[in-house]
Amino acid sequence: AVVSTQSTGRWSFDINCDKSIRNCPDFTKPAELKSIQKGIQDVIRQIVSSVTFLPVLESSCSFDILVYTDHDVTIPVGWDETTAKIVIGSENVQLKGFSTSVHSVTPTISYKMP
Repeated sequence: AVVSTQSTGRWSFDINCDKSIRNCPDFTKPAELKSIQKGIQDVIRQIVSSVTFLPVLESSCSFDILVYTDHDVTIPVGWDETTAKIVIGSENVQLKGFSTSVHSVTPTISYKMP
């Protein structure tokens, strides 16, 4: 088997937080649980339906989970810094995201055709 470290696909979930709310101790706007659950369900449906256009992977693959944080965040023990794992020459599909009163989520798929 040929071992390669080349990235062939990347799933990105860009989660942004309204920092003015996060740092405010008197925050009282309640997040609507039903709306948040619907947003997550919609993203999962899009992920499942992506099999209609993503290429079939014929060989064994490994997956890396990358977390991007602000510079002032303490990194947990056991986590390492790494590169971005960009897919060179990729097709990109931006899925429909969702927002709450505090966060916005933008999912994107990058993949390379064989």
